[in-house]
This record gives sequence, C-alpha cells and structure tokens, in this order.
Amino acid sequence: MLPARPPLRVLHSKKGECGTTLMELLMATAAGFIILSAAWQTLSFFQRQFALQQAALSRQQDLRLGLEVLEQEIHQAEADSVSVMGPDEIEFGANVNGLVTTVTAPVASGATSLRVDDGRGWAERKTIVVSWNDHNEVMTLSRDGQRTLLTLTQPIAISIPTGASVSIRNRVRYYSKQDDQGNKRLLRMVDGGASVLFADVQAAKFSYWDEDGRTVNQPGRLKRVVVDVILRGMGTRAVRGISLKS
Repeated sequence: MLPARPPLRVLHSKKGECGTTLMELLMATAAGFIILSAAWQTLSFFQRQFALQQAALSRQQDLRLGLEVLEQEIHQAEADSVSVMGPDEIEFGANVNGLVTTVTAPVASGATSLRVDDGRGWAERKTIVVSWNDHNEVMTLSRDGQRTLLTLTQPIAISIPTGASVSIRNRVRYYSKQDDQGNKRLLRMVDGGASVLFADVQAAKFSYWDEDGRTVNQPGRLKRVVVDVILRGMGTRAVRGISLKS
C-alpha cells in the first residue's frame, strides 16, 4: 500500500516581492540611455579635440616645410639679383633646381654658344650666369641645352676662360594675394608659374636689413631678409631671419 502524499502547500509571495515591474524596467532602460549618451558625448569631445590637435600639428608642419623652401631659395639669392623689396612681396634670382655645369673650352667674344660639361635639362629662354674669378655674365638660352652645348640668344661680350662656372638663375617671387572668397594666401612663383605656399594666411610680411641691423629699401646694402608668417584661425606663427648669399 502506497504512503499517503503530503498535502499541497500554496506559497504566497510577500507584498513588494512580485519581481521586476514594467515601470522599473523602463527606468532602468532610461538610465542606460543616459549613461550611453554621456559616454558618447565624452567620446565625441575627445575625438574633436584630437582632430583639432592633428589639424594644428599638420598646419605647423606645413608652415615649417614651406618656410624651409622659402629660406633655401632666398639664401641662394645675391643682393644684386633682388628686384622687388616690398612689405608683402619679394622677387629675386636663385638657382632653384641647383643646375650647375662648367665651361670646357675657351669662348671668344662674339660667340653665341658655350662648350660645357653637361647642358642637359637646361630649358630654352632660361637665364644663366657664367662666373669666373670675380666676374659674372648674365645670358639667356635660345634653345634647350644639349649634351655638351648651350646656345645663347646674343653674342658673348667678352671672352670666357675654360673652367668658368655656369648656373641657372630662376626668377623667384613670393607674394601674398587674396582669392575669390577674400582669403589671403602666400604664393610662390618661379619663372612665371605660380603655386600656393600657404592657403590660409592672416599676415605675411617681409622686412629687409643691412649688416649693421638697420632696415634698408634698396638691394645694394641688403644682407638679411626677415619673414614673418601668421596662419589664420589657430594663430600659428613663424619668424625666420635669412641671410643672402655672400
């Protein structure tokens, strides 16, 4: 005979212990959204700050690299090659690509060509400077340079000895100008071809000094050019003092 089963007991939950209510679930969800929103805003803030820092570093890098080009080219210039000295522009002669060759045979006055070590890469209409001892002769090429020959537009005025140095003299101009939207830019022009050096400039100034530290306005006494550039927005600024080629 099977033992009798014990009577069933009905368990009643106490008041307040009936589990999670819909209201509590909604409140928890709302709290989660608030926390998630705060976290997202914090992340967005740091992302914006990082982007601003990266933009500032990029502008500083662009400013440094651009001024290095400007500094190198002005440093190549001799005082007598400077043709414009303005507060917002300078124009001078410099051998931008470093093209140099040597005269390999004596050249008599009246000749219209030079025998050289290597004339390849010397473009038609370029200005060249032939130098020996303390003498410099400025000439213009009538055609592209050849392997051993440079042809001139005019006869040579005086004889040139073997071993004289020949170099290109590019016309280089740095100047500030506003674009169609009124934004100031600093441009670099070489032999008539212009490109933008800095696109968003607040100020770009040139000043000119002699060897005694006094300002000058004529190339004859010019020894040093000071360039002061401020980029708009973040106030990034750089000042460079550049000595001319002695």
